[in-house]
Amino acid sequence: MPISSKDFDKSDSKSNLLLTEFLRAHPLDAYSTDELVKAMASKRRKLSREELGKMLMLMEYGRKVTSRKIGGVTYYRYRQFSGYSPPTGPI
Repeated sequence: MPISSKDFDKSDSKSNLLLTEFLRAHPLDAYSTDELVKAMASKRRKLSREELGKMLMLMEYGRKVTSRKIGGVTYYRYRQFSGYSPPTGPI
C-alpha cells in the first residue's frame, strides 16, 4: 500500500537528523534511550524505544556516537573527532 509524500517526509531521515543535532549540541553529556525518547518528543518527533535503539545502533556503527553500559543502563554520547580517524577492522 503506498504512502503519501507527507508520511514519507516524516521518515527516519528527519528523525536521524534531529537526533544527531541534539547529541551534537550536548557533546559532554551521555543519554539513555529513555531520555532520548523524551528529548525527541519535546521536538515533536514521537519515536519508540525500538526505533530509537535501531537509529542509535546505526549511528554507533557509523562512528557518530559511542555507548557505555553503566549500572545496567546503556548511555549514548556524540563522538567528537579531533582530526583524522583511520578505519578500524579489516580492509
